[in-house]
Amino acid sequence: MFSRHDKKIFFIYSGLALLFIYPLIQAGIYYRDDLDRSITGVYGWRGLGRPVADILARIFSASGHYNLDLFPYTMLASCIFLGASSLALSKCLIKSDIPNANLVAALLIFNPFILQNIAYRYDSLGMSIAFFLAVIAYTYKNKNLTIEIATKLIAGVLSLTLYQPCANIFIGLLAIDVMIIATKKEMKVKESITFLFKKTILFVSFFLIYMLFFSPKNNSRAELIHLDQGGMEHLAKTLIALKKMVLSYLHHPVYIYFAIPILISCVFMLVAYRTNIKHIASFILYAAFSFLIFIISLMGPTLLLQDAPVLPRTLVSFSVILVIIAIPIMHFAPRFKYAALIPVIASLAFSAQLSNAMKSQQEYEDFVFNMIAQDIATHKDIASIGTVGQLNKNERTRLLIDNKPLIGYFVSPATQFLASFQLVNKGLPQTRHGYTDVDESKNQFANMINKGIKPVSSNQYYSLFIEDNAAIIYLGKINN
Repeated sequence: MFSRHDKKIFFIYSGLALLFIYPLIQAGIYYRDDLDRSITGVYGWRGLGRPVADILARIFSASGHYNLDLFPYTMLASCIFLGASSLALSKCLIKSDIPNANLVAALLIFNPFILQNIAYRYDSLGMSIAFFLAVIAYTYKNKNLTIEIATKLIAGVLSLTLYQPCANIFIGLLAIDVMIIATKKEMKVKESITFLFKKTILFVSFFLIYMLFFSPKNNSRAELIHLDQGGMEHLAKTLIALKKMVLSYLHHPVYIYFAIPILISCVFMLVAYRTNIKHIASFILYAAFSFLIFIISLMGPTLLLQDAPVLPRTLVSFSVILVIIAIPIMHFAPRFKYAALIPVIASLAFSAQLSNAMKSQQEYEDFVFNMIAQDIATHKDIASIGTVGQLNKNERTRLLIDNKPLIGYFVSPATQFLASFQLVNKGLPQTRHGYTDVDESKNQFANMINKGIKPVSSNQYYSLFIEDNAAIIYLGKINN
């Protein structure tokens, strides 16, 4: 099934994926929900419409009722599935006669936003498999049409049951095919429309199957916007938030790394079609349509949700833009093929900078929570501990975020949810859950302030308030 050449390319792709995410492996942090799972051992994905994610974790962790930590194997396995995704794309590009198809397909790996998916040490394996399955749902070919369609539908549905946003890479791959059409002189409009229609029907089909059989009935996150003025305003706000997040990555000087290969493509396209205005117009039209589909792929159907997840981990198709930029370079300017790799420099740099920021912030927070634990240990009979407020960013993290704004979407200084599990891990099991009990902690803190209770200790990092056998920790510097 796989030739010796395929195995070699797969090994190279997996190595590139490892190179890309290695800084996260080296950082070795517990990221957001990881803090919860590392202490409670909960699975918890089934209720979010991801039942196969629960099953997968049970199988690979070999730990039964508790979801036990498999780091770093989860991240290493993610490299394999990212590599397999690029291999599937390369075989598709080769069939479309794209020059240097193996080089172009490798670009699918270098998505700066997918680093948030990888950062979740408990989620990363399921998410990377979901990504791979969505790619298979698009690229799989078989001489038997029935087997091909059935395989694509099963792969698409399984992708959704692992992590719904990963299915959006299917739409992203459609944008790649439209760019391929843009470079083909012989492609007719009718054929293009038929091709797009078939892919759309396939995507809608496996999405509907998922909605009928696997989507949870009472998931508040799945509520759609209303088709009225309020709904349209909500959609506009989501689009603005999406634009802001994407542009935060293209912050100076990163946009230059994208501008250079785009400029090369445009110049050589104009030279190639200098005697035929019709071909220039056709290329621009298809290229614009490809870019539009790419924009749609960034969030896909989740764009229409009331609680639209405008988060880095949902933009699994962002690296598609690297492939779209590379295709015309390979077609019009093959001698400049390595110019397509210029945006990868920014992706690799971002991976290192993000990991350094996350690790630096974790070390800072670990220092603060050690102080808090020692402080509380001096007070006997504390039966409950609540947290309010938020820790600051440390200076190293702040410098990185100021110059790479997208990092700010990844790094979350400790608040109630994140702080509570860090305190439990410091040996304070009486700490209230910072997610479900947040209002109770806030109300108790407000009552203490109204009563004029002063902190028993206070510094630039936190203030500790105690009333009877209850303690409230205000994170950050309190304003007197």
